[in-house]
Amino acid sequence: MKKNNIFWAIIPARSGSKSIKNKNIIKFNGHPLIAYAIAEAKKTKKIKKVLVSSDSRKYLKIAKKYGADILHLRSKKNSSDKSTDFDFFKEIDNYLKNNLDQIHQPNFFVHLRPNCPIRRSATLNKAIEFFEKKNFSAMRSVEEMSETGYKNFEIIDNKLKGICNGTFNIEKQNGPKENFNKTYKANGYIDIISRKNIRKNYLHGSQVLPFLVTENVVDIDGKKDLAYVQYLFKKLKYFKYYNFKINLK
Repeated sequence: MKKNNIFWAIIPARSGSKSIKNKNIIKFNGHPLIAYAIAEAKKTKKIKKVLVSSDSRKYLKIAKKYGADILHLRSKKNSSDKSTDFDFFKEIDNYLKNNLDQIHQPNFFVHLRPNCPIRRSATLNKAIEFFEKKNFSAMRSVEEMSETGYKNFEIIDNKLKGICNGTFNIEKQNGPKENFNKTYKANGYIDIISRKNIRKNYLHGSQVLPFLVTENVVDIDGKKDLAYVQYLFKKLKYFKYYNFKINLK
C-alpha cells in the first residue's frame, strides 16, 4: 500500500440513543463522551482531520468546542437505529465530494465510535501503520472472546441448536474449549474503511484485516457499561491522561 495515503477520523454521534438518553454527550468526568474520541483522534499523527457527524446541531456545537475540524449535519434518513453504516459512510463520501476541495481529501476513513472511550492515540497510530503495511480492503479491531464462539447456541422450537455446526446434537460442544479454535468479536476501538470500497457499494469487502486489541475495551451500550468504564478510568488513571484543549469561542 502507498505510504502517502490520507486518513481522516470519522466520529458518528447521532442523538437518538435508546439505552442511555443523549449517550454521546453524557458527561463523563466533567466532559461529554464524544470529547474523548475527538481528543485521541487529534493526537494521532496519522490522522489529518477529524470529522464529527450528527443529526443534532447541539452535538455539533459541542464537537466544535472540543476541536473537531469538520462538522457534518447528518440526514434524518441515516440517523435512526435502523440506519446502516454503509449508508452513513456513503452520505459522508458524497458530502466531502460535493462540498469540499478535492485536493488533500482522504483515501481512508478511520471510524471511531464515541461509545468506546478507552483509547490511546499511540495505539490508533500503530493500527493505521499496521494497515498501511498490508494490502487489505478494510480493517476492523477485534478482541479474543473469553469463551470460544463454537460453543454458542441459538434456540429453535424450544431446543438448543449449535450455531457453528448447525445441528441439535450438542455433544461435541460439551468438549473442553481447547478442542475449538479461538474466536474474536469486533469492538469499537478502530475500523478503517476505504473510500474506493464505498464507491463500489460495499463497506468492508472480503479481505478485512483484523487488528487485535489487548487493552481494556468496553463499548458503552447501557448504564452498567458506563459505570464499568468509569471504574476502569479511575483504576487506570485515564482521567489524568486527558488534558482537553477547549475552544471557548
